[in-house]
Amino acid sequence: MASLSPATRALWSLRATKAFLPGTASTSTRLLHSSHFLYKEEKSEGDVTEETVPADEGVSASDASEEAAKTTEAATPTKLPYRRKKFHMWLQTEGARYATPSATGTNYVGRSPFPMNPLFKPTPPMSNFAKDEIYRMHMEDNRKWTPRQLGIEYNISIKRVEAILRLKHMEKEMIAEGFVAQDHFTAGMEQLMGVRSKRHAGIKEPLTDILPNVGSPKFEAVDEDQEFTAEDAARVLKRRPLAEIKAQQLEEERQKPFKLVDSIRGVSKQEAPKTTIISKNASAASPRFKFAITDTSSKSTLIRDKDGTLGRVQQS
Repeated sequence: MASLSPATRALWSLRATKAFLPGTASTSTRLLHSSHFLYKEEKSEGDVTEETVPADEGVSASDASEEAAKTTEAATPTKLPYRRKKFHMWLQTEGARYATPSATGTNYVGRSPFPMNPLFKPTPPMSNFAKDEIYRMHMEDNRKWTPRQLGIEYNISIKRVEAILRLKHMEKEMIAEGFVAQDHFTAGMEQLMGVRSKRHAGIKEPLTDILPNVGSPKFEAVDEDQEFTAEDAARVLKRRPLAEIKAQQLEEERQKPFKLVDSIRGVSKQEAPKTTIISKNASAASPRFKFAITDTSSKSTLIRDKDGTLGRVQQS
């Protein structure tokens, strides 16, 4: 009650008096007119901005004081710091173009994801379409499209090809188990990161990274007419020749070919055995039975199909 204006206090006093003293209709009317007159004078002077509370409404004094406090807080302007003001000004002028993504490419501030480092110009990532194509080509013929051949075809490293194959293989397994791939999210991220084509010609990576242990510099005096080959340089640096290192990598890839691993059970996916057709004899056809003869010595199986086709299945 102490925080209310005189007009409001008069109204509340009037209501309390009217509740306990009968026969005060005329006095109440005069007090009401005088209180309303005082309230209009205070409102015209701008001292307070409260609303008149009717005498017959069940509003408490605490609710009225809270409402007056909220009105005062809303009328007080919020003072923003200097940097926040500059930020809001920037959003309304230059920063307005960054409010929505660009439909034609990236929308970086200063043409780089790191405005303070303008020299950093990242290459757009590989599209999801190209990754699906790499996985499909490898699954159709893994002997022809090895990680090395796929790396040469797409100008990316062998390690990156192997990572794409493993991730795509895991994705197919999860989809088969009931997971839903977020293709729309992938397409949106490709748009934000500037993936414009299915195959990006700007991606050029070495197949392998050969990083020798570099020590202190060594100097060798060589005559102008003296022949100095790569083998001689390797001998001076006490290292193996680069051609020998590459040949060793190729041999390791032949001995240990790349295989996709089931991410759930942790075992390699077994390839389906290939059947070689030996002959077709319609007279040996049987509409009811299919015969199989296993040769344990050569780990092969002869299969006579119902239509008379004889085939050999070589077990791995």
